[in-house]
Amino acid sequence: MRLMLTIVAVLLATGASRGADIVLPSPAPDIVASATACASPKVLYEIVERFASAERRTWHRGFVMATIQNPRKSGHPYAEPGLIRRDYCMADSWLTNGEIRTVYYTIEYGVGFASIGHYVDFCVLGLDPWRVHDGACRTVQ
Repeated sequence: MRLMLTIVAVLLATGASRGADIVLPSPAPDIVASATACASPKVLYEIVERFASAERRTWHRGFVMATIQNPRKSGHPYAEPGLIRRDYCMADSWLTNGEIRTVYYTIEYGVGFASIGHYVDFCVLGLDPWRVHDGACRTVQ
């Protein structure tokens, strides 16, 4: 017992008993400018595929996105302090039923599996019947 107390006292005196240093993750490196990120083929492809999947599995409305054109920053006016960097974007989505609708999307960096990669959240204006994004896509604008 005395040996154990001696070991604990030595550890306390040397500072070895301190917990692991807390290191906050740094913001994602700005590899590409936000405007370029909005036009990333990978991001646009992900939106088209997820929209088609939702149509197949849930909505059954009979149309999907044919293409997304004119991607750009949405002009999100709010400063958001925090650890997650976000790019707010918008584009024109051409649907297979002939309509052209605005799609708003947010790219969140460092929130993928094990904090690697990105996540894209999107909303097509007028096609959010459950109002997941406040009906007018407010949460991703």
